[in-house]
Amino acid sequence: MRIRNFFVFIFCILATTFTHAQTFTNNLHLIDKNNQTGFEIYRYSKPTADDMKTLCDLGITEVMVLSGTANNHEFKNQHVCPNLKVIYNVRQIPQIPLTSSFLNYFDNWVKEAKLKGKKIAFRCECGCHRTGRLAAYYEMKYQKIPLINAVVTMLRVGRQMYLHPELIPQVSDLFNYIHNLPCRQGIFFCVRR
Repeated sequence: MRIRNFFVFIFCILATTFTHAQTFTNNLHLIDKNNQTGFEIYRYSKPTADDMKTLCDLGITEVMVLSGTANNHEFKNQHVCPNLKVIYNVRQIPQIPLTSSFLNYFDNWVKEAKLKGKKIAFRCECGCHRTGRLAAYYEMKYQKIPLINAVVTMLRVGRQMYLHPELIPQVSDLFNYIHNLPCRQGIFFCVRR
């Protein structure tokens, strides 16, 4: 309970400091890259036709849509980037923690992309909440970024993060999940196994 209170305190401080994300087209951010293999992973928000062209120009070939709205965006504008493949299109809910089966699916996708040097991306609607949670998971697991730094990035890049204070304890449990530790955040914030 003390850890949760600590993160709520940090959230309140950061929420007043960072009112919204840095301004990038479509909240598009490079999370990680490997110059030797060509692997890159991005986060973004719902794309317009111009945004789809940008994804195509970057060489992104596969995307996960965490809001289940690919029909309204990626598929609607597929003529702009015909080689872009949507590999996941399910509406996740920010208040409900991620499942271990989804995290395994994501991990296998990342491992394959790293191995083959693919450029991949994931998004929700604004590229803030569901996307921020998954980006924090990636940063902690693959880049070994400390929990507090992953939370700070999630809050800095996201918009209106005060709407979803449950994401901080969820990300805290993602850290526990990565390190095979028991959930200490309470049942409503634990990875669903």
